[in-house]
Amino acid sequence: MSLARFGGTLFLRLAALVVLAVLASQVFTLWLTEQQKSALLARQLYAQVLDTLADYEEALDRLPAAERDAFLLRNNLPGLPRLLPLAQAPAQTFPAPAVANPLQEWLSSAVGEPVSVRMSRAERRELWIKVPVLDSHYWLVMPLRRYLPPALQPTLQAAGLVALLSVLAAFALAWRTTRPLSRLANAARHLEAGRMPQAVPVSGPREVRDVIERFNTMALALDKAASERRLMLAGLSHDLRTPLTRLKLAVELQDDLGDKPGMLNDIDELSRIVGQFIDFARSEETRPLTPLALGELVDNVLTKFRRDDMDVAWQRRDATINGDALALQRLLSNLLENARRYGRAPFSVSLQPGASHCELRVHDHGAGIAPELQQAALTPFERLAAHRGSDGGSGLGLAIVSRVVAQHGGSLRFDYPPEGGFAVVITLPTLANAS
Repeated sequence: MSLARFGGTLFLRLAALVVLAVLASQVFTLWLTEQQKSALLARQLYAQVLDTLADYEEALDRLPAAERDAFLLRNNLPGLPRLLPLAQAPAQTFPAPAVANPLQEWLSSAVGEPVSVRMSRAERRELWIKVPVLDSHYWLVMPLRRYLPPALQPTLQAAGLVALLSVLAAFALAWRTTRPLSRLANAARHLEAGRMPQAVPVSGPREVRDVIERFNTMALALDKAASERRLMLAGLSHDLRTPLTRLKLAVELQDDLGDKPGMLNDIDELSRIVGQFIDFARSEETRPLTPLALGELVDNVLTKFRRDDMDVAWQRRDATINGDALALQRLLSNLLENARRYGRAPFSVSLQPGASHCELRVHDHGAGIAPELQQAALTPFERLAAHRGSDGGSGLGLAIVSRVVAQHGGSLRFDYPPEGGFAVVITLPTLANAS
């Protein structure tokens, strides 16, 4: 199966849909977790800032204004929250991290004036917050070690593991969903080729089970209808042969009259039409395909036509295929009969073996079938306008050929060779590739 064809399968689309849904939910969950975590840390930091400001404000309120800076310097202990004069500003600051963004808004609202929040990375990550205390402004330094979010790597690892398990589950679910549909499509191909498929196992979702049950019921109904049609055609044809035989015998026993040869020819034409009806009914039957030598089968059919004074060129070659010998004899006989009726000599049959397929070609030097009429020529009971009512045919010859080709997993095409004339080309899989 090509990559482009595989990319359009229901299996891959279902799997991709589930994978995208899982990945989208994982990304949203991670984003929401980070937002919640940042908001929680910001609230903790905000509470700590208010408590620290309250403690320092109470301590400074008890001291004279001249002793306040000395008190603050004595309590300037790295790694702890501390209040510093504005002159102690860090050498370099940076915008505050995301966790401090709501802190700045909340503090501004709490103290009644805009609050500036910066970050220093000189030795350790610290927030420097310019706040009013009593009648002056100070730097409140808050270490961020306690308030920084934990490393994201463990969370990402856990999310990756969950995503991997979800992807595997998605592929398993898609396979279980599409597997019954694949079986159904395979059975439909068998039915299209004229072979009655085995009943498709009923499995999968409810809607798929309903479709499979309806298909199995339809296939049985079609097989029953085809059996009844075959029985009717075969019975009718058999019943017609008996009076035709009596009629021919009666005409032959009569005195030689001017119209006796024409009557005998008409009876023979009727017999041939009845024979084609029987062949058409039998072509719907599905029999097991067995290995056979196609070259030997062609020899046997050509021997019969040569006895009827039809000269057919044939250079013996061989190819082994899985086939129904009776159906393939009927196929080649119809092609040769059509060539004799509607084509012109010389006639030839060729067999070209290949690695995976072989090509059977029946060639005559008549005008052939016009391209616009070729599809109609394969339809049962469809007779081309040029021969309608004038050749004693039934319009079943190529329809039988087309059905036999389909039953063997082959293909049929019409060709106009460079050397002139018209050819019908049948391509059949060889034994290693026949199904």
